[in-house]
Amino acid sequence: MNIETVLKNHGKSITEERKEIFSFLETKHIFSAQDVHEHFKELGRASIFRTIKLFLEIGIIRRLNIGERGDSYEINHAGHHHEHMKCTLCQKIMSFDSHAICKKIFEEAKKQGFIIQEHSLSILGKCEKCAVL
Repeated sequence: MNIETVLKNHGKSITEERKEIFSFLETKHIFSAQDVHEHFKELGRASIFRTIKLFLEIGIIRRLNIGERGDSYEINHAGHHHEHMKCTLCQKIMSFDSHAICKKIFEEAKKQGFIIQEHSLSILGKCEKCAVL
């Protein structure tokens, strides 16, 4: 994904700060605002939260629902939607392809006359390693 093109297509300013934050996010599978703040200590928290909010609004990233840790995010790769399973013991997060599940969700929403704007499905349990404990 070319961040400059995406920002330009949405009528947003292309700043070095936004480009640097996006480059950092591309190196992460899942991240929090705190992760970004720890990496960019010179940036204010408000600036980081504004950038995350902007990236959410224009669809660059998506919010995840993976437990009590607070908001987590990942880059929204078009055509590569997946969901997550989180081990409640070791906190390991595993991704899985959700094409069939999402198809059912969207079919049901359509039947109900509901328009999905965003969705996130997460499963909490124990990973293979922790299940034997």
